[in-house]
Amino acid sequence: MSNFLTSLFSSGASSLVSAVGDAIDKVVTSDEEKKELDNELAKATMQYEAQMAAFGLQEKQAYLADVNSARDNQSRVQESEHASWLAKNIHPLLAFSIMGLTFILYTVVIYGSTKEGFLRPETKDIVIYILGALTTVATQVVSYFFGSSSGSADKSKALNALAKRG
Repeated sequence: MSNFLTSLFSSGASSLVSAVGDAIDKVVTSDEEKKELDNELAKATMQYEAQMAAFGLQEKQAYLADVNSARDNQSRVQESEHASWLAKNIHPLLAFSIMGLTFILYTVVIYGSTKEGFLRPETKDIVIYILGALTTVATQVVSYFFGSSSGSADKSKALNALAKRG
């Protein structure tokens, strides 16, 4: 039982865990009472894990609903007769601009550091910072238009679980 409490708390609180374990050992005297207490602790742990899994599922459902809402909104704009050319094409234009700018900055960082004065030392850190931000946004653009890899990761987990069973 002391092992369970030790793993529950961080290593810095091990003396507290030992003190609580000793106190429980003094209060719980019979083996039957210790087993009952262990069962209650195991039950509480399983309930906690089930509740955390439910919260994770709710969070995933909320995320997917948000993504679906954004795509539905874009579909309504695309199908609208009253929407302007710009309103219908803003998403692809922004995506193309972000991807183009990202690749231009990749080229500046890769080839610019070898040419004298093309990428000055005082602006190099700023360019690399902007490139990091653009890379993050470019990843989101690709995920939006072509799907994210979370579905692929879920499929990999399921296949690994099946392989372990067999």
